[in-house]
Amino acid sequence: MKLSRAVTINKPVNQIWQVAAEDFANAYKWMTGVVYSYEHQASGQSGAQPPGRICNLDNKADPFHAVENILNFDADKHLLELEVFPVKTSGPGLPVIRNHVQMQLFSNPDGSTRVLWNCDVELKLLGKILFPFLKLGLNKAFDGILNDLKVYVETGQVSKQKKKFDEKTAGLRPPTFKV
Repeated sequence: MKLSRAVTINKPVNQIWQVAAEDFANAYKWMTGVVYSYEHQASGQSGAQPPGRICNLDNKADPFHAVENILNFDADKHLLELEVFPVKTSGPGLPVIRNHVQMQLFSNPDGSTRVLWNCDVELKLLGKILFPFLKLGLNKAFDGILNDLKVYVETGQVSKQKKKFDEKTAGLRPPTFKV
């Protein structure tokens, strides 16, 4: 399932690149739904390639999490490409196998930045059956991520959604999960 989203952020491209790409491991600071995130080195990844991240999505001892491996980090083109693998060891299964994400930033003449977010989500059979609902949900989730990034970069504060999420999960940082 291919999805594309976009947003214009009223800040220069380098400020957005700093938050979204250079500080990649710290998505928990601004992204709703992420309880905690931290850096990890994927097996077989070269030292020249920036490390990926683990995003814990709940606060259990063995948290539902996403393993995010950077495939392409091009600072000159402001292009970040990654694969996201959701990992859930208990409860109902997930309809997604992986999500291939490509985010690219473009400077606008007025000094703002256009952020393009393209995904290719690989679905399990359940995901294919639930396709219309899943597509709506993922579009909403990706719009939320881009809004969180926009608010954080433009204001230095988290979005209203992230603030509510953080209040709900305050103080609940589980131990890091090892890949």
